This record gives sequence, structure tokens and C-alpha cells, in this order.
Amino acid sequence: LTKVQYRAPGSANWEEKDWDWAMDRIAKKIKATRDANFIEKEGDVTVNRTEAIGNFGGAALDNAECYLLSKAMRGLGIVYLEHQARI
Repeated sequence: LTKVQYRAPGSANWEEKDWDWAMDRIAKKIKATRDANFIEKEGDVTVNRTEAIGNFGGAALDNAECYLLSKAMRGLGIVYLEHQARI
């Protein structure tokens, strides 16, 4: 795929966007959600997590990809991780 199809909220029309635009938009939305919902401490315990984002892996991922994905998500403070193999 060389282009991304994007439909603005409330619109019925799809627009063609490039990957750089899409990746920047995704990164900004993840950061905004994480920053708005980040929990640094619970009482006196440092937890550094967000409960506003979840991750769901699929069976098409191999062990190494699942490992890297879970490490990246944990690095963002995401605690809701699930994988299709467990369901």
C-alpha cells in the first residue's frame, strides 16, 4: 500500500493521505491520550501507566513480533494487553 484512506469524523467521504501524515497523526493521538490519562502514582507507589489505551495482538504475529509489541506497549505504560491466542 502506498496511500492511506482517511475519513474525517462526521464525513461520508474518504480522502487519500500519505503514510507520513498518517503515522504523525497516530503518534499525536496516542501521545495525547496517554498524557491525558497517565497515572503516575497510586498512593505512595509509582505505577506509571495509562488505562485509556489497550492493545490486541493477532495470530499472524510470530513470537518475536509479539515480544517487541508487548515491550513497546509496556514502554508507553499500557497495561491492557491481549492476544488472540489466549482467547
